[in-house]
Amino acid sequence: MVDKITLDKKTLGVLSSETRANILKSLDIRRMTVSELSRRLNLPKSTIYENLDRLVDTNLVKKNDDGRKRVYYELTEKGRRLLNPHEMTKIILLLSSAALSFIGGIIGIYCFIKSTFPEREEEVTGIVPLYEPKYLIFGMILLSLGVLFLYLAFRMRKNDYS
Repeated sequence: MVDKITLDKKTLGVLSSETRANILKSLDIRRMTVSELSRRLNLPKSTIYENLDRLVDTNLVKKNDDGRKRVYYELTEKGRRLLNPHEMTKIILLLSSAALSFIGGIIGIYCFIKSTFPEREEEVTGIVPLYEPKYLIFGMILLSLGVLFLYLAFRMRKNDYS
């Protein structure tokens, strides 16, 4: 399960600034340099630096200096969870829907296969019933939905870590 986000006095103080909140929202879109944030928020670089230092101190933003000319800032896991608290709920719902779709699809295909081999009914009534393609169609649709839900859940999870 996802850890709870602890908002101490220091973090609450950092979040009380509109400038820092706008920086967090900008970094939620993608990682950025000080220059990019300055242009996007129409603020001087010195103001951006000062606010980024406070965000880094509270572990909401991390400085990514990979040895290149530019230094990028990006949200930490704590910062991402703070801005998007319901992402894990969406993933859990997608995985649950995928599981239910798979189970329904397997049951539908089982019913189709069972309807194509009517040994018992033929012995009792002497009539061979027709197979039911609706079960196959229903089962295939549910299996396809299960695959789609699973793909979406893993894609959302992958985006959380990129």
